[in-house]
Amino acid sequence: MKKTSDKWYFTKETNAKGLCYIYAYQTQWDPVAKKSKRSARKYVGRLAADSVVNITAKFRSEFPQYAQGTFYFGLDKTLVDEAAYRRDFPDAPGPKPAAAEMDTALWDTRSLGFTWALEQLAAQSQVLEHLREIFKEDARSLLNLAIYKLAGGNSMAAMEDWRASVYLPHGPALKSQRISEVLSRVTPKDFARYFHLRHQSKIERMSGADCVHYALDNTTISSYSATIADVAYGHAKRDPELPVLNFTFVCDQDSGDIVFAHAYEGSIPDVTAFGEIVYRMKDAGFDFSKVILVTDRGYQSLINIQKQIDLEVKFIQGIRLSEDIVKRSFDRYDASLHNQRFYDTGERVYAHSTTEAWKQYTDYGSLNKTLHLHLYRFPKADEAEMEELRLQVQQVLDLKNANKQVPPEKWLTYKRFVCERTTAQGRRYWDRDDNAIEAALRYAGRFAIRTNAEANPFKALSIYRLRGQVEQDFNQFKNWVDGNRLRCTDTAYWGKLLVCTLATSLRMMAIKGAHDREQGNRKIPNT
Repeated sequence: MKKTSDKWYFTKETNAKGLCYIYAYQTQWDPVAKKSKRSARKYVGRLAADSVVNITAKFRSEFPQYAQGTFYFGLDKTLVDEAAYRRDFPDAPGPKPAAAEMDTALWDTRSLGFTWALEQLAAQSQVLEHLREIFKEDARSLLNLAIYKLAGGNSMAAMEDWRASVYLPHGPALKSQRISEVLSRVTPKDFARYFHLRHQSKIERMSGADCVHYALDNTTISSYSATIADVAYGHAKRDPELPVLNFTFVCDQDSGDIVFAHAYEGSIPDVTAFGEIVYRMKDAGFDFSKVILVTDRGYQSLINIQKQIDLEVKFIQGIRLSEDIVKRSFDRYDASLHNQRFYDTGERVYAHSTTEAWKQYTDYGSLNKTLHLHLYRFPKADEAEMEELRLQVQQVLDLKNANKQVPPEKWLTYKRFVCERTTAQGRRYWDRDDNAIEAALRYAGRFAIRTNAEANPFKALSIYRLRGQVEQDFNQFKNWVDGNRLRCTDTAYWGKLLVCTLATSLRMMAIKGAHDREQGNRKIPNT
């Protein structure tokens, strides 16, 4: 497994008597199961009725940041001080902290560079222009809220206090009630219209025969809301005990700008939702003749390939190796994938291409279509996968043969690679199932792409690899602009999604611009 994240998350557990306890845990990526799993776990303390966490002496000694003071279990499932807790729960029982007076020096000394740069970026990229066209007088307020999120703002109630310390001269004052009104005026229709303008402006700036590469991916946003209809229990990697909303981005791989976003019910898997997303993009006015859509293996199915062909979508799609035709192709061309003539030093991969015959179904009958199936072998990747799998299996064997318990998730993942045997003397022991391991590693280090847009396998892989841009978009959305959780009602959640998406888009365009102008060994922070 890959190294465990240094970040600790907190969760609440309730026993049969109704007593609540707080635990801290970390997550770890499992390359075999291909999902994030909980790993280390520590007991924090009991949760009192007033939300105070009675932190144990052991936890305080291990985590010095909690060594002194009283901590509460906050709205975003972290340990917070009383001031932060009461900002989120102003009606909580107990004495209210005295209102602090604003430092009058803030009116004379303000931070300028950050807010000015973002306003300039919003103007130059036409973000502000498109906001004005769709949201009229609310445009500046929405942009200012996005800038506030980019500055690390969490609670909307603190927006005006922050604004008093920065230079942000345009737009009305934004008290809590005003913010709620602005967010509630964002409708799903206007949300879609705004992103249509983002896409359209990109197409208009292109030269005639070029195509733009758009990457599509999805994430889940957890929520405590009982009023948002699309919030449902689904496939959340983080906080699986919470219901979620599915949120899809389509981003321009060149600039990082988000050109389409769509929210839908949290219980629907990616592969099932893909067709609906493409139809919505088409309804929103996307010109697919100018777009190559790049998607990963999570959206791959024969049905989805057929939908893209029928809708005349140009695509580059990573595909799972579970299809029999793909396995047979790898077996057939295995020699080529070990031949140096099929190796590219730029992409550092072996590749072989073959074609597939498909049909496009129209109102007037069917048309013959040819797709490219690109097969890849990454040198040394198969050995790395083998080494990791053998290491995990050996850990399971050591525990089983020592009559110790294997962690449930680890056993679920690796039990198929071990078996119980009996010696000639009748002693039972656990051993590797080498046949199962060899079967699992048969296509290790392999990858495949199916496309109707790029015949060159190395160029197709180069384009596919750029989809890391959309993954970075989600990283920024969830970890930098407070987009990981919806703390709002059904009337405001489209507005909250828009603000966080605007903030992510501005941040990604700023990062891309900084990288394009990068000099020497200067490191751009938090990218």
